[in-house]
Amino acid sequence: MGYKVVVVGVNHAGTSAIRTLLSQNKEHEVVAFDRNDNISFLGCGIALSVSGVVQNVKDLFYSDCNELESLGAEVHMNTDVIRIDTDKKEVVARDLKTNEERVVVYDKLIYAAGSWPVDFNVENSHLDNVYVCKLFQHAATLIEKANEPGIESVAIIGAGYIGIELAEAYHQKGKKVTLVDLQERVVPAYFDTEFTDRLESDIKKAGVNLVLGARLTGYLEGEGGNVKAIVTDQGNFDADLVIQCVGFKPNTGLLPGAEKIENGALIVDSAMQTSIKDVYAIGDAAAIYHAATGTHRHVALATNAVKGGVVAASQINGVEQVQLESITGTNAICVFDNKLASTGLSKTAAAAAGLDAGSSFYADNDRPEFMNDTEEVGIKLVFEKETLRLLGAQIGSYGQSSHTECIFYLSLAIQKRLSLIELAMTDVYFLPHFNKPFNFVISAILQALGLNYMKS
Repeated sequence: MGYKVVVVGVNHAGTSAIRTLLSQNKEHEVVAFDRNDNISFLGCGIALSVSGVVQNVKDLFYSDCNELESLGAEVHMNTDVIRIDTDKKEVVARDLKTNEERVVVYDKLIYAAGSWPVDFNVENSHLDNVYVCKLFQHAATLIEKANEPGIESVAIIGAGYIGIELAEAYHQKGKKVTLVDLQERVVPAYFDTEFTDRLESDIKKAGVNLVLGARLTGYLEGEGGNVKAIVTDQGNFDADLVIQCVGFKPNTGLLPGAEKIENGALIVDSAMQTSIKDVYAIGDAAAIYHAATGTHRHVALATNAVKGGVVAASQINGVEQVQLESITGTNAICVFDNKLASTGLSKTAAAAAGLDAGSSFYADNDRPEFMNDTEEVGIKLVFEKETLRLLGAQIGSYGQSSHTECIFYLSLAIQKRLSLIELAMTDVYFLPHFNKPFNFVISAILQALGLNYMKS
């Protein structure tokens, strides 16, 4: 049996859904729309392209329309969906080149319209050389600007992951970089001070001008309508190029009747179904149940997008055991010699969520000192005081090796609502080549339980 399935949005989530739909069932009639002219661009590689690590930005694509059409999908690029009638089960789309409109009726709708960078309403935001960072087109422009001799100073607005990565990339290209954020710390949503203090210090040591707790109020105009400086309540800073990186807002205006969280993301169940029958939401448009908070949260990560696509398609195909019951927001960053990963809630985020949380931070060498070659690693565990249920974890790895992948099993522990005691009984190995008898995760747990007899 096949359905008429309309997919709104064809990037990570939409591509994943189409591939799964038609790999499992060739009988579907799949019609997909996207306002862009390319799909499957790995935006996480933009900074790597700017710095020159990625030599050819086209290597950051892993699929294209030809592949999806070879599976049997009808893909319409440069086409904007302008209206969805969920009562009539109709989608109205407009070709952006011809302005022609078409109406498509569906049995099932997969909504993967994604998100868009938050923009600023500040003075002179219209100036040239002021950009956001999301698409392949943005990447191409930012790479060009990185190699432009006239661009000597760069201002990055927003010290989240994208902002810090771009700050490092432009610094590596020899630019004078200013990194500005309204928050008092970098990446405060993911890491506590044990990690952000060190990261901030390393950013400054590298030569980047880090300006925290500063409110952007506008831009100054230079020659030819180009930006020449940013204006903040902590002063003005030279900028021949400005990149705004302060987060993303989900594109969900086409489904006004669906249940949403505060920022507009669509609430979905474990089958990725919205509150509207036969309408699934995936990717940056969706708010998924968060295992640590017990609430639905908007976590805009490509990993969640791809999994959501697999789940929505599998559910339509009757493979009901494939579900996404929860997420924990597992993420990582590698900048300024800091290899960092986090999952669940930081101590700060747990407090903001109203949870009575404790924490345990432990730093040590990764291997026994008798191995003569060790590297520093730090971990912070955040847990519910009453039950000892794990709520979050943060790892910092400061050497040639990376220990950040331990975050994977800590994420699973949060999803399965394990306590610190249950986590301590995980069957792990000890080998001097790799770790200590009490590895850093176990040591942090023992410390949280008041058993402070580890050798540091």
